[in-house]
Parts: sequence; C-alpha cells; structure tokens
Amino acid sequence: MARITDAVVRVAATKQVVRADCYGNNAAVECPACLGYPVPLIALPGWQGSSSHKPAGCPHCGAKIYITDDLTQNEHHELHILNLALEPAAR
Repeated sequence: MARITDAVVRVAATKQVVRADCYGNNAAVECPACLGYPVPLIALPGWQGSSSHKPAGCPHCGAKIYITDDLTQNEHHELHILNLALEPAAR
C-alpha cells in the first residue's frame, strides 16, 4: 500500500501545488480546476482517484482528478510528492 501521509500534492503537468490533507492512503485535495471543493482520493489500486480508469470527480465543477504515481509498490512505499492528472469537465 502506498502511504501518502503529509505528502505535497501537485498537478503533474503544471507543477501547481494544491492544498491537501493526506493521511495513510487517503487524501482530500483542493480541486485544482476550481479551487473550491475538496475531492477525496484513495491511493490504492482500483479505488476512487487511483488512476485514469477510476478518477475522482469534483462535486462543484465536474473535473476529473486522479493520481499518476505508481501505486503498486510494496507496502512500505511512501510518496512524499503526490502527482495528479486533471481532466476539466466536458461542456
């Protein structure tokens, strides 16, 4: 399991740092698109926000957010920087 406690969270493409509360393998991150709502992510393969196949959605603007880091490392894998991808909501 990847551990993300106290990780710095940023959008991989732009290096934009967003506010986040990371503990264990869970994170609540500020939506990088609207900066208005927290979006929950779980750093476990197959869970909400863990990949492009399981993105988390912002309840305000509809942007899709997911972790781009490899989450399949051994159980002692700690991520100090958590990289995200951002897909703006379709209009």
